[in-house]
Amino acid sequence: MAGSILLGSGAQLAIKMGMNQVPPDLDLFIVFPWVTAVWVTGGLSAYALSMLMWMIALAKYELSFAYPMLSLSYILVYLGAVFLPELDETVSITKTIGILLIVGGVIFVTNSHSETDQK
Repeated sequence: MAGSILLGSGAQLAIKMGMNQVPPDLDLFIVFPWVTAVWVTGGLSAYALSMLMWMIALAKYELSFAYPMLSLSYILVYLGAVFLPELDETVSITKTIGILLIVGGVIFVTNSHSETDQK
């Protein structure tokens, strides 16, 4: 499950970096094959591998436990977007509070799943 989340998050960041290389006034279909090939192809490949790992995770875990874990990717993408200079995104209190709420939700789901296993 962790591999799927990490790869999916990395895919988002890679695709965004590739798309940032496309000037906004150019036709995407003309410039896409040359400018973004490495980042976008890498991101799409990471997504494919992420999906394979997700299928393995679904075979091992209940969906009600596994699916909320995907929200951890929001945290990873937010941190990557803020700390990767190529993406030049900003930190805000609103975004940070939202991320903390997601973390809290994942903790609740994890704890409720543990309680169910103990019964």
